[in-house]
Amino acid sequence: MALQRYTKSVDGTIPIQALMYNDEELISTQDGIGIYDGLQKSLDHQSGIVHVTSQRLFYIDATKKASRSFSLALSHVSRTDYYAGLFSSSPKVTLHLSIEDPASEEPSGFGSWECEVCAYRNPPGLSPSAARVCALCGVPRSLPAKSASSASSEVPQPNIDSSFPTSASTSALPQRFRKPSSISCPACTFLNHPYMQTCEICSTPLPKASGDHTYIEAKSAPTTRPTTPGLNDNDIGSKMLKLSFRKGGDKVFYTALKRSLKGRAWEITPSNAGTNGARSGISGIMQAVETNAQNRDTDMSNALQDLEALMVKAKDMVRLAAELNERLTASSTTTANDPYSSVLSSTPTEPEEATFIRSSLSQLGLQMENTPVTLDMMKDEREWMEQLARELASILQGSEKVSSSSSSGGMMKKRGIIALDEVWGGWNRARGVALIPPSTFLEVIPHLPAFTNPTITSRTLNSGLAVLHTPPYSRAAFAARICGLLALAGPKSTTEIAQEEDITIGLTVEMLIIVEEDGDVCRDDGQSVIQEKKGDILVLGEVNWWANLFIGYTWDGQE
Repeated sequence: MALQRYTKSVDGTIPIQALMYNDEELISTQDGIGIYDGLQKSLDHQSGIVHVTSQRLFYIDATKKASRSFSLALSHVSRTDYYAGLFSSSPKVTLHLSIEDPASEEPSGFGSWECEVCAYRNPPGLSPSAARVCALCGVPRSLPAKSASSASSEVPQPNIDSSFPTSASTSALPQRFRKPSSISCPACTFLNHPYMQTCEICSTPLPKASGDHTYIEAKSAPTTRPTTPGLNDNDIGSKMLKLSFRKGGDKVFYTALKRSLKGRAWEITPSNAGTNGARSGISGIMQAVETNAQNRDTDMSNALQDLEALMVKAKDMVRLAAELNERLTASSTTTANDPYSSVLSSTPTEPEEATFIRSSLSQLGLQMENTPVTLDMMKDEREWMEQLARELASILQGSEKVSSSSSSGGMMKKRGIIALDEVWGGWNRARGVALIPPSTFLEVIPHLPAFTNPTITSRTLNSGLAVLHTPPYSRAAFAARICGLLALAGPKSTTEIAQEEDITIGLTVEMLIIVEEDGDVCRDDGQSVIQEKKGDILVLGEVNWWANLFIGYTWDGQE
């Protein structure tokens, strides 16, 4: 029947894209399809998926994909009929197949082959039509040895007397009945391939050999005795297949099938555009190289034009991003300053929409200088910590990336030491949105020295107060400076030292206690001494600090 005669078995477990040729295109797919082999149902093919491509029709069975799937070349389809269905009868598409024997179809192009003219190794995976000619020089592919031998055996014998022996009759064939191995150019005498139409050297048109049987091997003539017809050749069902649509989709599929049949992609070969010899041989190779170079130059020119257009629009994109960022910042600042919102929430946060927009701008490379860094903008947490440390460094030292709210400069522009709580509050005020929690703030502090100049480090005093300080306020540097001051100016009170160092009295006391513990200074406690009396108010004395003159002195125990 038609299934055995016209179809080829395929492995349905393989994806359809892997079953197609390189130059084949998938057009439409429909499931719930049953197959009629002629006028009768094919019991093994009643539920499957049908794919129609530019050259073939695939049936993938739903139950047994490996053994019951097949493909049908659309070149066998001579015409089609459509039945819309009635009552319980499902819609059907009838494929009338050609009478030609499908066994004479050319072998598939899934195997690679080498051209006899240019020695180019043609890649596998091409359709039979594309595999007929060389992809580089355009010369048709020579027939296989088996086909050539079978064709030569079918050359019609001339009218020779039957009294001659058979072997003598075969050997006595005239020379004009034999196919020439090459064609000599009348201009340069170069021996060209028999399939060439123009000379490969000088492009002179090649003469056609006389006689009707010169190229008889290209297509065998019919034998003197016709072949015995098959048992089912006169049966209509042997040349017909039906597709039954059980789940609809028949109209769309039939439209795609007619478009594929009308395209006749199986008849299109790479040499069709140059059958006059312009793309054959050496000229074909040179033309292919020139075409590829022109296409490459065209693609490069188009790519550069797109890049130039993008560069023209880049300034507009940056300007729009800056305007959008400023509006988001202004809106978030207004929300944060709203007294009603502050009552409801002690830590106002940025709206989710604004955070998403800022993250999108950052991913596009349009991050603004005054945009607070968020975790959504970074690839990992380590990069986020480094960016936060860089932002905090700009807040402390007043770099170019300082927020507009810190117009007077960095927090430590004129201060060498500052408490952590003051830094945390000032940083969050500068950000305005996406506030930093204390835990994250403490994780950022160790990364700060790498992004500050001069280096800013953290330090914890005896009372537990944590501070950030510059190198002049380290333990050794502060002690040396205080000892020098007391040695030159004499004893100083805590208030006087605080004014000299431009720090708070409480912080001065903390720093002096550490210097006292190291033995560099000593105190004169006058807090219990009444210096003067103003009416009923007693003015007490103050602690005075002296330089320790007994450093390195060893008492011998004598007075």
